[in-house]
Amino acid sequence: MMSVALNIGANSSSPGGRGPIYGDGTFRYIPIPEDDETVNEPTYDDLGLGSIRPESAKNTVTHFDPEFPEIGYNKDYSYGDRHSPKTNRIAELEEGDILFFYATLDYVGEGNPEQDWINDDWGAYIIGHFTLEYDPIPKDEYHSLPEDVKEKFVTNAHVRRDEFDAEYLVLGNPDDSRLYKTPVPLSGESGVEANQFVTKHSEDSGGGPWYRRPLKFDTESTRAVLRAQRDYHSQRIAEPDVESATEFNRTQLGEKGQLQWFFHSPHSEYPVRDIVNRGKTEPYIEKGAENFCSQCYQNSIKTFAETASRRYLFLFTRCQNESLYEHDNRRIVGYIDKKRALNMGDRVAVQGDTTLVSFEDSVDLVGLVDSPKYVRNAILDKEIAQRLVEYFDEQENILDDCLDEVERLKRKRRESEHGDVAVPTSPSGC
Repeated sequence: MMSVALNIGANSSSPGGRGPIYGDGTFRYIPIPEDDETVNEPTYDDLGLGSIRPESAKNTVTHFDPEFPEIGYNKDYSYGDRHSPKTNRIAELEEGDILFFYATLDYVGEGNPEQDWINDDWGAYIIGHFTLEYDPIPKDEYHSLPEDVKEKFVTNAHVRRDEFDAEYLVLGNPDDSRLYKTPVPLSGESGVEANQFVTKHSEDSGGGPWYRRPLKFDTESTRAVLRAQRDYHSQRIAEPDVESATEFNRTQLGEKGQLQWFFHSPHSEYPVRDIVNRGKTEPYIEKGAENFCSQCYQNSIKTFAETASRRYLFLFTRCQNESLYEHDNRRIVGYIDKKRALNMGDRVAVQGDTTLVSFEDSVDLVGLVDSPKYVRNAILDKEIAQRLVEYFDEQENILDDCLDEVERLKRKRRESEHGDVAVPTSPSGC
């Protein structure tokens, strides 16, 4: 896992200047104006920003890029860019890497800020991030994308233009991307002074106008930045309680299957989730469940739980351990045989008998689904599902080994966190 931080949003030359940051650490993300006259939405007013922009600018069309669904105008995390050196850095990322977005923000308040990390004039702050759902999509591949993937970019600023002009598009994983409530500071005692996240953790020297340049972080530094985002990593989350459970009569279930994606741990030879780098909780094999601790493609899991014709949840991933078999391919590594639906309060989880196999015994998605590079959730018909179940049942079930590996990775994560910037504890899905 690596990451890149890109400067985005309104700056000192934008109508109304930079976005505001307030004394309590909250802020507003203000996009730059759109410079292509063929685009007619959204305006600052459409984004709920009219009251903090000059009256003359409230109806100005914005270049709403990156798109954050938290603002309420769209439903997907998307970003496009056509300018180097940003595009050069984007090209270095791959599925599962992190794209941070930082903006320069003006302090708005009469007295000193309540938080000592807020500059009393202006500063640079990371305001959100995407976990890449897929590898960055180059311009020449956009029009050949599967329609369901292309649909996720329909409101992107570069797609709205009469002439699509992004050199790369990026889609954020919906369960592991967010616009922060409070940002991570990149400036020191003044806006132009870089702090340790730039000078120590990134590859940038912090000299000159660093706050306009792309910043690149390796794995450990990426984790340090994520840990500093205290709004989402502030307290330890206990294993959640099950509010109620609904048992299934398997004799009344159909035989169809459904695919469910997860991020593999590069620290492991076993097909287990990435606990060390990303704090992943799903699939929560400790309980033979999916969506037990956090939401991961919740609409898909809820539908799976409620659909009697679907019985098998097939778990698939891309092996991140470069020394292992078929590193780049997406492979099915086992399945959960649906036994019950769990009401977790804010989400639905599914639980059942779990079978996991080694990567050597796993099954390549090629030939099973269309566009395996872009699939995240897909329905498998009865014939395919039965062939897979029969195949996996003939292999060695390594679930116990995987459970031991999960505990090892949890210890490794705790050890690596000791004495660091903050303790990342909130569950972060698949």
